[in-house]
Amino acid sequence: MSELIDAVGAACRRLAPAGWGDLLGAHGLDITAADLRAELLRPLPDIRREAPGIEDFAAEATRAVEPGRPAHSLLLHAFASPNVVSGPGGEPLRDFPTLDEIAAVENLVFGIQTPSLAEIAAQFPGTLMAIAVFAAEYRPGPETVHRRHADMCLSRTGVARVGTSDALYDGARRGFLPFDERDVHAFRVLPARYDAYLAVQLRGRFELFGPMNFDLGQAFAAGVASDETRNFWVPVHKLFNGSECLRGLELTVELTAHHVNEKLRRVHRELRRIGHDTGWEEPQIDGPPFIFTEGIAQFAPQLGPGLLAPLAHPLVAEARLDGEPVDFIVPPDPRGDFSPSLTIHSAGLARHAPEYVHVRHAVDEDGNVEDLNDDPGVVQRVNAGGYRARHYLDFSGDGWIAASSPQLAVQVPRNVPAYSLVTAPDFYPNCDQRELVEWWLQRVPTALRERVWQTPPLTLSDERIAPNIELPGSRFRGEDDTVTAIVSLPLAGVPQQRPLEVASTQRHAHLPDGAAGIFAPGWDTSVDETGGVTHLAGYGLGSPFPEDSKLCAALSSFWPAVAPDAGRSFSQVFPTATPLTDAEIGSVGDLPWDGVAGPRALGDDVVEYAAFDFVDYVRSALEHRFTLALTGQVDVAEYQARVLVAARAYVALDVPPDTRQWSLLSFRAVGDGVDAAELAEAQAQSQVTLGGARFRLEFGRRASQAPDPQDHRKVRVQLAERATMFAGAEPQLLVKRAGGAWQAVQTV
Repeated sequence: MSELIDAVGAACRRLAPAGWGDLLGAHGLDITAADLRAELLRPLPDIRREAPGIEDFAAEATRAVEPGRPAHSLLLHAFASPNVVSGPGGEPLRDFPTLDEIAAVENLVFGIQTPSLAEIAAQFPGTLMAIAVFAAEYRPGPETVHRRHADMCLSRTGVARVGTSDALYDGARRGFLPFDERDVHAFRVLPARYDAYLAVQLRGRFELFGPMNFDLGQAFAAGVASDETRNFWVPVHKLFNGSECLRGLELTVELTAHHVNEKLRRVHRELRRIGHDTGWEEPQIDGPPFIFTEGIAQFAPQLGPGLLAPLAHPLVAEARLDGEPVDFIVPPDPRGDFSPSLTIHSAGLARHAPEYVHVRHAVDEDGNVEDLNDDPGVVQRVNAGGYRARHYLDFSGDGWIAASSPQLAVQVPRNVPAYSLVTAPDFYPNCDQRELVEWWLQRVPTALRERVWQTPPLTLSDERIAPNIELPGSRFRGEDDTVTAIVSLPLAGVPQQRPLEVASTQRHAHLPDGAAGIFAPGWDTSVDETGGVTHLAGYGLGSPFPEDSKLCAALSSFWPAVAPDAGRSFSQVFPTATPLTDAEIGSVGDLPWDGVAGPRALGDDVVEYAAFDFVDYVRSALEHRFTLALTGQVDVAEYQARVLVAARAYVALDVPPDTRQWSLLSFRAVGDGVDAAELAEAQAQSQVTLGGARFRLEFGRRASQAPDPQDHRKVRVQLAERATMFAGAEPQLLVKRAGGAWQAVQTV
């Protein structure tokens, strides 16, 4: 009797009446067969690869379950691919596999013909073998390592995201969504899935296992070592409980997780190191709330096997010790390069503590709290320091996921943990960093590329940096600089190319190609240096994280695909790389992504802005004002279109990409009514018809600015000139300057 067959059979019987019997029957597979094992191993001569969702199934595959080959197993592809959503006649499937059921099929792939440990080791003679933990995801063909067909993708780094409400699994998408239909200002926590594998250590070989984006780092920095010279842990056999995983062993496999948030402890240690008395010292700062391990994330078996889920919390909360709020003495900061935040300066990218710390809630001797945003002199007060400020914390963290198996403790004594990030929300959950960097490198004209982002939009998976070696008990090693890479199981040859014109996944990506790379300091994690070893570390990010988010958002979407581009929100002139619409930025409507109203016209030549110094994202978090209701609807095609439009608009204005003269005042998609009539006039006058997605942009050249006499939190900007544009898919833009006619301007 096979427990694996029984589990898969139960899933098949449950799903067969919901359309899955017809779906798989169209390929010659009977999922209700009495001898299911024989049916799953039987060659299927009539797999219909033109069927929706099956287009990117491996061309070489012939069976419902191919032993040891997830990508060649039709049943797993059907269960796990987010593009398999309809039956053979196009009718929607009425139910979908649970994560437990998908995992059961995965286990069957590796256990239907149970190998021995010796047989697995014999395939890789002379190589190191270990029990290693990987974040794992079955992906459509365009998102895999080799881009040939759908496949398992794995990384020794997983990315979960914090939220204010519990996780929500969407069966059709085979993944988790961040939206909470009950509250547009809520963020659902986003889990990451981990599995234990037998893994071998190999030098990078793209044709065998990868990694994804092989040697991409060499394109941006001289002297970067090739992936051919680096060591990667490569998964070769999934480990799971029972006697069918490895022949001759009744296996038990346990995953354990450990996470830490030590931002506040690092703040005090670093300030004391440079000579400032914060009012706290060791050992006071060696426990909560300065450093804590509880309440960050835990395994959630009710969601599925190996699912690590952050615990739901407010995005930001008061730091408390024994029930009382925690304050500290703010040091003077005459440099004040990002006032009114306390800046902990660093000589380079390595950060021993959070770069920015929230200090805008001053506390007097009687415990009364003053919001310094109410003081027009907030910058001077923060720079002068010497007052007590309330501490706030977030519930992010980094840590490790380890696996153990007593039955393998002697034969495979080495255990390699995964690096786990529990990090900030992603405001563009339907855009992945990888999709943008590949598009930017391969398809954006060179003349426009330098006009887009201040830094190359590398993903975290493209970095070659060790995990946080300072995490106690992690056993991380300084030489382990491929921990964030994404790999596949070893290929048996060069696979045939399958069509890649399939739908993009619309779910949380918990592998590190959906996370931002590292630079000054980062969005998802930061970098530090210990004993000459450069390593990742979550404690270098803002304390709490919204304190750093404002700068990331203002600087032309410093982290594309996660941080909105809020540069045009503020009185300072920041160039716009990826425009937010007027609704998303709050110039119209009541759902600005950051809770801050965008620029609003006070007549033809005056625009009112939020004064940058008084925009407080920690306050937005405390008041529950962040939202991804609008930005969360933007997919990668829309995002890319906006990037091109903005870059071409600056070319049409004939200004450099870092201009400080012209500001984007308005950006929106062309709809019916006034915009459509104006576009018709523009096309008639210019004799050019725009195609594709069309946008209306309005720019203003600044003449002067002054504080709002009634509200120090606002600034009024006097415009010297306006320019209105319409843009479509072509390099031509229709431009009208004040008093002039519409003209077509050719860009790149």
